[in-house]
Amino acid sequence: MWKYYQPVNVMFGEGELENLVSHLNHLNVKKAFVLADSFLVENGLVKKIQQKTGAVIGGFTSDIEPNPTIQNVESAVNMVKEMGADCLIAFGGGSVMDCAKATAAAVAHDCDVQDLISGMQINKALPIIAIPTTAGTGSEVTAGAVLSDKEKGIKTAIFSPAIFPKLAIVDPVLTYSVPKKVTAITGIDVLAHAFDAMTSKKANDVTDALALQAAKLAIKNLPKVVSNGLDKKARNQMSKASTIAGLAFSQTGTTASHACSYILTAKYNVPHGEACAFTLDSWIKFSAKIKPELEEYAQLLGFETVDRLADWLNHQKAIFGLKRNLSDIGINKNDLKDVVEASMSSANMTNNIGEIKQSDVLKVFESKV
Repeated sequence: MWKYYQPVNVMFGEGELENLVSHLNHLNVKKAFVLADSFLVENGLVKKIQQKTGAVIGGFTSDIEPNPTIQNVESAVNMVKEMGADCLIAFGGGSVMDCAKATAAAVAHDCDVQDLISGMQINKALPIIAIPTTAGTGSEVTAGAVLSDKEKGIKTAIFSPAIFPKLAIVDPVLTYSVPKKVTAITGIDVLAHAFDAMTSKKANDVTDALALQAAKLAIKNLPKVVSNGLDKKARNQMSKASTIAGLAFSQTGTTASHACSYILTAKYNVPHGEACAFTLDSWIKFSAKIKPELEEYAQLLGFETVDRLADWLNHQKAIFGLKRNLSDIGINKNDLKDVVEASMSSANMTNNIGEIKQSDVLKVFESKV
């Protein structure tokens, strides 16, 4: 038995952002508030969509950190309430979308952000229009958000069907100017989403098919866009891969690579996609022993075995200049106990097929030398 629920209306295509006014009218939006990456303010894109939509967009904020904090959400909530917005536009990467989802829920429930991360049931939210500007997170089609609590040094996830965006406008043109390093980090996150979806306890035939297609597109096109950011066709395919991977893990959740990533981001400031990729190769090999189909999937992706697939991932990390060893991150042997315990405490870890023990996580991290 399996189910698939995906309520997001996805509009994909080059130049689709130009139809924003039409989409706002279709959703009967009276007053929208924009949450945007700061560089979109600096390069004039936020001003451009404000001009296109006239008085509909009543304000914006770009005060959102790469890993959005509770304080970022609290600030956005106050601005949205003051303006009386009936819709949020999340314009940027995954951090902006996470902030928007939490903001939408907090405003609708008129609650504190702390209530959201303390396990409060979320059953309503302001409608969100998600416009990704990177090819990586797939957050435009998911019902989860991750927030950072800097005081406690942890990252906390919230989930609810209520925070699925109403509309995703996926315009590959918006990714054309993404810098090389960001392209690599967000792009390898697509692979983490695809393989985590395949190794989830909730995986099914539909999610495996989506994850395989996303992985196939990313394996073919990620090296191209990292080496040549002007390759528009490859950029288009990576945007497609990102959204398709999102359609997969929106149903399955993520697994061990993400569970191990949170402490690397929260404590060691490793960017999310790079943090997921750090252990991804090891967990694919671990899960293949439990799910033999992964060997078949590796062959469908052009590799003789899962081991060769893992080798390719490690090779790409080297080419992209991503962290591959504990010393690259600044983790020493004395830190490993805390890193392993933090990884084990994440709910993502229990979502992985096969029981993962603390000794398994330790072994994975110890292999990164």
